[in-house]
Amino acid sequence: APDAEANVVAGYTLGPIIGYGSTSLIRRATSASGTTAAVKIVRRADLVRAGNAPQARRRLQHEAAIWATLTHEHVLPLFSTVHDPYADYFFTVYCPAGSLFDILKRDGRPALPQDDAGMMFRQVVRGLRYLHEDAGYVHRDMKLENVLVDETGLCKIGDFGMSRRIGAPDDESGDDEAPPPPPEGAMSFPLPPSGVLHRAVSLAAPARRQPKVSYEANLQRHNSARHRNSTSTAEPVHAFQPGSLPYAAPEILLPQTSDASRPHPSQDIWALGVMLYALLTGRLPFSDSFEPRLQMKILNGTYETPADIGRGAERILQGCLEKAPAERLTIAMVDDVAWGVGWG
Repeated sequence: APDAEANVVAGYTLGPIIGYGSTSLIRRATSASGTTAAVKIVRRADLVRAGNAPQARRRLQHEAAIWATLTHEHVLPLFSTVHDPYADYFFTVYCPAGSLFDILKRDGRPALPQDDAGMMFRQVVRGLRYLHEDAGYVHRDMKLENVLVDETGLCKIGDFGMSRRIGAPDDESGDDEAPPPPPEGAMSFPLPPSGVLHRAVSLAAPARRQPKVSYEANLQRHNSARHRNSTSTAEPVHAFQPGSLPYAAPEILLPQTSDASRPHPSQDIWALGVMLYALLTGRLPFSDSFEPRLQMKILNGTYETPADIGRGAERILQGCLEKAPAERLTIAMVDDVAWGVGWG
């Protein structure tokens, strides 16, 4: 197969598989100069097997079109893409450190040390502020699994398949901003300065072919697909990626008006609060193996306030996990007070 180990794609020699996504695999790759990268490979045949291949391809094009425009220290860069009749290839940085989820699972006791949690949280906030204020996007799938950490401790936000322009119509198919089909062949984007490529992170995504993760800290992946609100017979109001439901803002779970369904930064702010809670406690604020009950917990908005996390962190949690979207902190407000996380 064209994507087999040792084959060369766009000047990169493909290496071993390092992870799986629901319809993709991730390989390590090496450039002609010896630089290590990661490549996400999405085979056309896998999209067909998963069903609704045209829609899945549009989503992929949507993500690539957004990803290629983003440039920030705390956003995962896209170096180049290749489209051929067999597969789409997306080259980015690689590092074995993994995601915040991986680090918390590996190093948490069950939480991370508060100074480490604060340092990581502030970097995520800066990356998200760039997305909201400079790029003009709502990420819409902020979670520990989608923040990658390089070997120097730099956090980088990834996975823009659910992202939308702030205020744009919420078209779950991704057609609201669907770019034209990409030409076959390679498309390259500016590489970072020498030495940055190796400071990247694993693209390990929630995977059907990886064992389900669950442990006593109650921080687990929730393998949810689409979720209907139990009081509505309408179409689902939001499509959730695997593991994303515990991070969903309450207004997303309600039957939507046209205005309420538009992507808004406050949705990411709620998820940011969930992430901070998990980093500081090793568990999620809203968790239940029975998903309708999990949705009710989120809609109620009640959670156990962690002890001994400091007033700064408490204020951020209260401001992010505010049920009323209009009363939540903005990303600029979070950035202004995030220095207090980890300082008591």
